[in-house]
Amino acid sequence: MFARGRKRRTLVLLAAVPLVVGIGIGVLIGGNLRPESTENTGATPTSPAVPDQLEYTDMPCDPGSSVLVLHSLEGAMRESDVRVLLDYETLWVQYREGANPALRGQTAQLSRRDDVCPVIVPEDTRFTQFIWIGPFPSDTAPALCEALLKVTGRNCIPAQVVR
Repeated sequence: MFARGRKRRTLVLLAAVPLVVGIGIGVLIGGNLRPESTENTGATPTSPAVPDQLEYTDMPCDPGSSVLVLHSLEGAMRESDVRVLLDYETLWVQYREGANPALRGQTAQLSRRDDVCPVIVPEDTRFTQFIWIGPFPSDTAPALCEALLKVTGRNCIPAQVVR
C-alpha cells in the first residue's frame, strides 16, 4: 500500500511541475514584473520611439503608362496604419515579383490627393491618400494584378494616368 501512495505523489509532482513552469512563464510574458524605478538612480527614462514620417510621392502622369492603385485611403486613417499598408504592399510585391518581371524593383508609393493624376482622383472627397505601384506600360498593367493575386477593379485598379 505504501508503494501506491508513492506513485500518486510522484504523479502529482510530475503534473504540478509543468503547471508551475507555465505560470512562471506567463508572469514573465505578461509583464507582471515591474522594471526598476529610475527615480533615484539618475537615469533618464527613455522616450517612446518617434515613428517615421510618411514619404509622399508625386504620381507620374506620363502618356501611355498606368499605375496600379492598391488602396484609396480616407484622411482619418492613422499614420501608423498607413505605414503598415505601405510596408505590407511592398513586401507582397517583392514576394510576387517572380510571377512577372515587371514587378522587380517596385515598391508601394504613397501620394496625396493633390499629387495624383487628375484621371485617377475619385469624385468622393473622403479619399485623400492613395497607395500605388508603377508606372507600367498600359498594356501590361492588368496582367500585373493577376501576378499579385489581386482582384482587378476591387483591390487592384490598373489606371491609365492619361486618357
